[in-house]
Amino acid sequence: MLSQNHAAGDFPMISIGISEVVGATILLVIAVALSLLIFGYFYGYLESLGYSLANALSGSCEFSIMSTAFNTTGSSITSISIALYNYGNKPCDISGVYVLNESTVYQIAVANNCITNPLARLGPGQVLMLNYSNLNIPYNTNYLVKVVSCDGFTAEEGLGQ
Repeated sequence: MLSQNHAAGDFPMISIGISEVVGATILLVIAVALSLLIFGYFYGYLESLGYSLANALSGSCEFSIMSTAFNTTGSSITSISIALYNYGNKPCDISGVYVLNESTVYQIAVANNCITNPLARLGPGQVLMLNYSNLNIPYNTNYLVKVVSCDGFTAEEGLGQ
């Protein structure tokens, strides 16, 4: 039954919810926030892709650890020899040599200034021996030798493998 005060189809408007202006503003804020997130993601991705492409075109420092050897005295490693091979087409300046296991990193040698005074310079196709003595590293069979170049390239090999 219809009320006596209202004709058919003439019902009072019940206002629940938010106004059109507030709804449009919220949608606009959400759209801008999402577009900024997407832009930020792709900008970072494209920027890193550009750096990767530039490094690929200019040639990169690429080397491997051919072998590692060590000497022990008692329960300590006292010297390490590392054979490196540069298989890339760009000279490699070595900035750091580390021995590490699951819990500890032993810094064997680090260059103070990689540009003017790297630890070693490894030419394309060259094999180089790095020898370090007077060490006192507790002997453990699970060590990994890590060699880092000045441009960030790293090579790893198990100690004594």
